[in-house]
Amino acid sequence: MQSENEKGKIENGRNEKGKESEKIPEVNMEFEDILAEVGSYGIFQKRLLFYFLLPLSIPISWVAYNKVFIMSVPDYWCYVPEIVKANLSDKEKMMLIRPIENRHDLEMPSQCQTYALNYSTELPVLVENSNSTEIFKYHTLFSNISTQVCQNGWDYDRTLYDSTASTHVNVIISLKPFFLLIFQWDLVCDRNHYPHLIFTLASVGAAVATPIYGAMSDRIGRKPTFIICTIVTLVSGVISMVVPSFTWFAVFRLIHGTLYPTLYQAPTIILIEMVAKEIRTRIVGVNCISWTVGMCILPLLAYLCRNWRILGLLTTCCCIPFLASWRFLPESPRWLVSVGRHEEATVILKRIAKTNGYSVPTDLITKLKEVQKTINKEKETTHNLKDLFRYNALRKHFLFVTLSWTSCIIGFYALVLNSTNLYGNEFINFFLLGLVDVPGIFFSLFLMEKLGRRWTKVIFMFIAGFSILISGGFSTEFPIATTALTIIGKFGCIGAFVAMYQQATELYPTPLRALGMGTSATIACVTTICAPYIVYLGTYKRYIPYLVVGGICLVASFTSSFLPETLQSKLPQTIEDGEEIGKQQKYFSCLGLHRSRGGVKRIDKKKVGSTVEEQDLDPLPTV
Repeated sequence: MQSENEKGKIENGRNEKGKESEKIPEVNMEFEDILAEVGSYGIFQKRLLFYFLLPLSIPISWVAYNKVFIMSVPDYWCYVPEIVKANLSDKEKMMLIRPIENRHDLEMPSQCQTYALNYSTELPVLVENSNSTEIFKYHTLFSNISTQVCQNGWDYDRTLYDSTASTHVNVIISLKPFFLLIFQWDLVCDRNHYPHLIFTLASVGAAVATPIYGAMSDRIGRKPTFIICTIVTLVSGVISMVVPSFTWFAVFRLIHGTLYPTLYQAPTIILIEMVAKEIRTRIVGVNCISWTVGMCILPLLAYLCRNWRILGLLTTCCCIPFLASWRFLPESPRWLVSVGRHEEATVILKRIAKTNGYSVPTDLITKLKEVQKTINKEKETTHNLKDLFRYNALRKHFLFVTLSWTSCIIGFYALVLNSTNLYGNEFINFFLLGLVDVPGIFFSLFLMEKLGRRWTKVIFMFIAGFSILISGGFSTEFPIATTALTIIGKFGCIGAFVAMYQQATELYPTPLRALGMGTSATIACVTTICAPYIVYLGTYKRYIPYLVVGGICLVASFTSSFLPETLQSKLPQTIEDGEEIGKQQKYFSCLGLHRSRGGVKRIDKKKVGSTVEEQDLDPLPTV
């Protein structure tokens, strides 16, 4: 028989052991643990980054923005066959064809009107006295003559392009005698909104189809989705360049526009899911620079091609080499584990280990099964959009982040689309608008570590809004200033976007991070549908697009100042953490003048010491 004291000691011992067991958290096997054993950023990943992903993003930017040059509208005027055939200089022909009208508060030659004259009878008199004085005399007299809309179509300035989709005339002669079928697009004058319709259809396609392709990527894999999108891009892009009907052209450009976001994101996700968390930001940064290089090369291709069909076919067929990636591009082993395909994941991980010079981990399949259990546990806890609006701080963060995201995307996209309307050479303007992204990205990354995320975003957004807004006031009298300020505005948009994206990942708590950022990105993507028609408003008053875009950016700059600083803060792990972040910060706090007060003060149960949790970044969404 045990004494009461001995029984008490045993019970106390059991209680102590129970308390110790409660203190020890359950350690879940995560995929990053396996990556560390096979090399989380070794030769294998570097080869994929520099030999595949980096050159891949260059032609994808061509697929995304070739429509800017394909749909470009050069200067145009009424086609008068009698004047075209006359032995007159170009200046004299223009004076006889184009009445002077008030457009954008300036006296400019008309593009959609000509004189209501019988040129067949009037022209011989002019030709007999064809000198500058007589032409000018007649030109003065014509000012009192009524005008009429173009009767025989339009003629175009061929200085930059031989042909664009907006100036396209396609003639098909049928087999039947005396039957002539003409497809004449001429997207000018009363049809001048059609180029903007093409831009809008591309945005609609991207907004609608990107979530569909994302679900496909989660269901059948990243690699098959990428190959399918590549094939559909090639087919739709080539067909859109050869169809004679504008309606079918618009349909296939809609299909074409649905694909480039997935083309950009699918291979990026594969690589991001094969590297350590601290490397993911680097992958995204390199990818952004590659995209910018592609945007800088695109105007050179457009300048050399001069024909919209050649440009469209060239930029589309550059995707053909993507199909070769089926042989060497691995499927994401993380995705394979999540769907229970452990044997395939094992083969890829062994290949990574061998290439990186690591030994193959023991019991690899067993560890992968443990990882799948961890993933399944995470899936059990589900959250929905209501959670973003249920809590005061999260609701404010979501609304202000979404507004910032929207203003950056609209500003970025509208300025690029408007590049062909700026003063100067449109190829050089587009090149400068692409090139300015490089200093914008680097300055933003630098200032984020010095001033913090909040004020960096506020400053860049203010630069964008202010420069775009005042450029509208110079659009008529000082066109060079408008071009320069537009480039500065683009600099502000890209810098604000980089800071906004970084801050957003650090504001949303872990359970709602993917949902919050995905919803913000989707809303911003949907709003780009409006961007082409914001640019189109410039046909009425040139300052309207600048007023709208600049105003949105300034509002976003103001509201962004009310978001908390997240520099040197731990990522909020729970919804309660997300509610508490930044509560004790002062409005004018900068950098980490209040570093000890700014972040989420939590005790990490996993005893990670001073190690700050790394961000789980998704690839930057494309515009």
